[in-house]
Amino acid sequence: MGVLITDSKHGVYVSDLTGKATQRIECGFSSPYMPCASPGHLLCACRAARDCLCIHRGRAESRLLLPALPALGGMYISPCGRYLYQLSTEADCLHTVHLGSGELCWAMPVGVFPRSLQMSRDGKQLLAAGGAVNQAFLYSAPDLQPLSVIHTRHPCFAAAFWKGGIALLCAREGDDLETVLYTLPPGGVRPRERLRLPGQPGGLCICPDGVTALLSTPDGLMKAELATGRLVWNRPEWALCMRMETCGGLALISDTLTGDVCLLWHREPWKQRILLAGEDAQACFCP
Repeated sequence: MGVLITDSKHGVYVSDLTGKATQRIECGFSSPYMPCASPGHLLCACRAARDCLCIHRGRAESRLLLPALPALGGMYISPCGRYLYQLSTEADCLHTVHLGSGELCWAMPVGVFPRSLQMSRDGKQLLAAGGAVNQAFLYSAPDLQPLSVIHTRHPCFAAAFWKGGIALLCAREGDDLETVLYTLPPGGVRPRERLRLPGQPGGLCICPDGVTALLSTPDGLMKAELATGRLVWNRPEWALCMRMETCGGLALISDTLTGDVCLLWHREPWKQRILLAGEDAQACFCP
């Protein structure tokens, strides 16, 4: 297990879990971001050029330059390795691209300034947060057929799959902006409020147990029980971090206010390691 890191200052590279670079990736991107990795592929995009570099891993590594949607808010590789899913927060759309040819296969409009994209564990569904609209959207994969529109009471900033259905992170507007965490059971219509916190919402990530989640607000990075809304811990130094991934007991934190990439143990969050002190670094686990 490694970590694929992108940063405007340090470039694109794969590191081990101590932060030591094990593979440098020359891409020529001035502003790389949105790292994405699978056993067969390494990908990253460029904010300025709107290109996406796809490296097919294997005995003879091959490279393919794909078009990238503007202002990507999420990118996933299908489990079969044939397709790439891209969500644009600027163009308000979701694309399925063939990883072998770069051909656009399917496209679908999504929300208004959509904020996040999640893929189900079996790779058969995609979940997008609507952004400026009070909705989240569920699609089949890879053909992007609409399956459901989830209506929320407030603008939806993040959405994710958990054991009990779907978790939704919304921004409640009023005298003071608040973050509200909702859950929706399978087949449900009305999301149920679980937790309310001050300030705007950041990112949301479901832990491997399927019943707890990491979420961020201006007060810090927190772990919460989804069924009850109980907060387990809070790390104030990672306030409003936007990108989180988990693998076993590890959580990878990036797209932070400080520009750092951090690896922490989400069961014992006081145990953490800075992998990179960057400028606008983002990271993902690299199997």
